[in-house]
Amino acid sequence: MTWLYQVLGISIGIWVILGMYVFSAIKKTYDKGGTFTNDLLVIWYIMWGFHHLPVVLSSLYGVWQLPINRTLALAGGLVIFIVGAVILAVGMIEFRSLRRATGQDISQLVTTGIYRRSRNPQFIGWFLVLLGISLVGRSGLAFILTAVFTIVIHLYTIWMEEPYLERIFGEEYRCYKSRTARWIGMQKTGRRCSARRPG
Repeated sequence: MTWLYQVLGISIGIWVILGMYVFSAIKKTYDKGGTFTNDLLVIWYIMWGFHHLPVVLSSLYGVWQLPINRTLALAGGLVIFIVGAVILAVGMIEFRSLRRATGQDISQLVTTGIYRRSRNPQFIGWFLVLLGISLVGRSGLAFILTAVFTIVIHLYTIWMEEPYLERIFGEEYRCYKSRTARWIGMQKTGRRCSARRPG
């Protein structure tokens, strides 16, 4: 199994290196009020691919296997994976545009559908997919990598994405932010925000 740990180590190393570049490039883009270029978007997905590969491999091979009942882990993991995939898909579909869903079109702030319950349903779905894979494999390493993903996305959302959206959409985003949970929850009552449905 030496090859497995070599692949895991190399993949995680590439992910870290690409991550430093990608988040630096995103910060520069956001500071200028720009949008994701095609190249940056491709590198973003490649970067996360190098993170997800170790999650899948460590689950497949049971790296640092945890003492969890196999049947419960399989059933629970599949349910969590499916729920996550559905949330991820619903979040993407609500944008009504692939360019909006991937951050290349910022002409409208989407606050409808699932975005009434969460400002970041795609990230929630993404997390649940990884959590489901980790649980099916009962892999301690996969759980750790999923936790790291969650922390990185949380910090990215707070430090980069939210300030950027506030600069772009101003009061409309501030109002939306005050009424809608960052991750998940019921929409708060109070002042109404103008919601523009994507056309």
